[in-house]
Amino acid sequence: MIEAVTFDFWNTIATVPPGAMTEARRSAILAACEECGVDVEVEVLARSLEEVGRHWDRSWSEGTHLEPREGAEMVVRAIGVEGAAGELVAEAFLAAGRGASLQLAPGIGATLAELDERGVRLGIVCDVGFTAGELLRELLEREGLLGYFGGWAFSDEVGHYKPSPRIFEAALGALGADPAAALHVGDLRRTDVAGAAALGMRTVRYRGMHDDPDTSAGLEAEFVLDDHGDLSSILDRLAERGSD
Repeated sequence: MIEAVTFDFWNTIATVPPGAMTEARRSAILAACEECGVDVEVEVLARSLEEVGRHWDRSWSEGTHLEPREGAEMVVRAIGVEGAAGELVAEAFLAAGRGASLQLAPGIGATLAELDERGVRLGIVCDVGFTAGELLRELLEREGLLGYFGGWAFSDEVGHYKPSPRIFEAALGALGADPAAALHVGDLRRTDVAGAAALGMRTVRYRGMHDDPDTSAGLEAEFVLDDHGDLSSILDRLAERGSD
């Protein structure tokens, strides 16, 4: 029997339009600079945001954790802002995601409600970029979904990215669930599928928002689905197998 289901956040529960977060940070930083009376070259700011994005991509692919504030400080140094103005710019960078317009995965709300009604414990295992777990919880609250979840493992709070077992263990520990009785749903083979499978969890790759083209992990999920509404039938199938 599956007692707990954990979800990836980005491209599994929700997404934002491509480039939306970068644009939000650019606008927030420009507004902060204007408030402080600091001139910043738009081209320099654009290059610094691109570079910090590349730095995060490298860190994530290598499994070397990068704190969101480290990214903010990189941008502050790159555009040459110091003192109180620099702190204001850093906070603008970190808080820019608060106004994000989430695009929820089709049917995610109904699926969470159904799983909750079945008594399944629900959690999130998420590699954050520069939008911290605290803000992602705020976004979930705004969408009316936060109350379904009882366990969290955001990388900025755990200090590890998937596929590290530490981040999955943090969520399962919060849920009081054993890996063998838990299932993880995510969109990426290298992080979601490989990490959960290595810990002994059942795995689902969700491709309703993003069909992962990277097969380098060499591991496919036990189940692949395009519609979150199919999760209940997957739990039923696993329960039937367990009773054989």
